[in-house]
Amino acid sequence: MGVQIIPKVKVEIIKLTTFLSSAFISEGYTDLLGICQDEGLFIYEDDYEEYFDGMLVWENRAFHIHLNVNKNNQKENKKGRFTLAHELGHYFINTHREGIKKGLLEPHPSHGALVHSNRMETEADYFASSLLMPSDKLRSLTGGRIFSLDIIKSISDEFKVSLTAAALRFAEVGTHEIMIVFSQNNIVKWYTRSPDFPAIANRFQVGGTLPPTTVAGESFLKSKVRYNTIECVDLEDWFYYRLGAPKQQLYEQCFYSDIYGYVISLIWFA
Repeated sequence: MGVQIIPKVKVEIIKLTTFLSSAFISEGYTDLLGICQDEGLFIYEDDYEEYFDGMLVWENRAFHIHLNVNKNNQKENKKGRFTLAHELGHYFINTHREGIKKGLLEPHPSHGALVHSNRMETEADYFASSLLMPSDKLRSLTGGRIFSLDIIKSISDEFKVSLTAAALRFAEVGTHEIMIVFSQNNIVKWYTRSPDFPAIANRFQVGGTLPPTTVAGESFLKSKVRYNTIECVDLEDWFYYRLGAPKQQLYEQCFYSDIYGYVISLIWFA
């Protein structure tokens, strides 16, 4: 899924975000505005039409962060918090900041895509995710609970992030192995798995149609069908069977956006 982050860079991001998330706390969640104030960063909320979600600019010997309210990026709402944290990633990651400051990198607009082909954007997203949802706090919140969409909702509410951001972070550092499949208009756009999710081959490809017997597949084939509850599915709905495949029950639960025409499937074994 997307560009992989170099391990050394990932370690540095984790060090940075661990410090910041523990030093700047407000009502239990990371205080992004406090970080900006402490660093002397200027924040602007304005209508930039469809050009970007956020952008970090070096101008008049200072850094400025622009948030696009036209794309629902306010500094206090869930989407805006992730965008702001993403721009802070560009500021705190040394190669990003110095490149922008010295003019080696042109100021570039950041878009709220969930998968990037650009290394800098992938690193900034990882920074944002780690800053907003520290792994130890997330695992403490979710440990000992049976997995379902309710856990993702609790992460979203606890850390003031979107459901999608919460699901992606849980897949990486959470307390149960899951797979996430993002589809739009019946086409698989991307997927990701927890590191310890069983190594079995998918019965789909990125860019191809969803398997029709999956919960997500049925939601596109039957336009008025919306399954919001946990559904039991067969392993071969999503995967090719192989000897040694898990024998536990496979579950799927979806959440939907009718506005943007996408479905996100959470898939896991009991």
